[in-house]
Amino acid sequence: MGLKNMMTKLAIAFVAAKGAQMYTQAGGMDGVKRKLAEQKQSGQGIGGLLNQAGSGGGLSNVLGQLGLSGGSSGAGGIGGLLGGLAGAGSTNPEGADKLRGLLDTTATPQVPEETEAGLVIRAMIMAAKADGEIDEKERRTLWEVLGDSDPEDQAFVETALNAPVDAQALARDVPNGMGLEIYTAAVLAITPDNRDEAQFLNALAEHLNLDKAEVNAVHIAQGKTPLYTL
Repeated sequence: MGLKNMMTKLAIAFVAAKGAQMYTQAGGMDGVKRKLAEQKQSGQGIGGLLNQAGSGGGLSNVLGQLGLSGGSSGAGGIGGLLGGLAGAGSTNPEGADKLRGLLDTTATPQVPEETEAGLVIRAMIMAAKADGEIDEKERRTLWEVLGDSDPEDQAFVETALNAPVDAQALARDVPNGMGLEIYTAAVLAITPDNRDEAQFLNALAEHLNLDKAEVNAVHIAQGKTPLYTL
């Protein structure tokens, strides 16, 4: 299936598992899994469904078929995917639109898409692990959504799940121009509400050389508490 589609499934799974309001209204993780199963039974399959999202501007349709609503997904690509998912549960439409616009400009043609998706996956998983709360039950829940992915992609995610939380190491692997995208992915995976998560996000933002106002904008666009008091 490829890491790009794996990334999209992982993002949906994380946001659903963390209880974002929109996903809760759609039935939470059980609702998302049910919608994915319905797509599979229809003959289209989750792979075909997610491929729509990567074809340029298709994420809003994908979210709609899952019973969710993310608005316009912008210019497509991984930045567009993240922008659509990040804005899907936002209570701040203007902020979400601004974030999608910013992420549409983060495309880095010199970086292979699989490399880009791999970094996003690492960011989401590392953020989710920052407070030490990916337990066996949560892992099983994630794998119920991710289980039909290619073995190589599953192995990549398992390696990321077992890796230490190290914001500096992650940031060191991020190419110039991708910092905002990677930070957005980290915030997407969690609802930052404790000291460990805040410390991780602060360290990641600093190592990615992101402006504090820009960091706060990512949080606000997703309906989450700003990291900094400015």
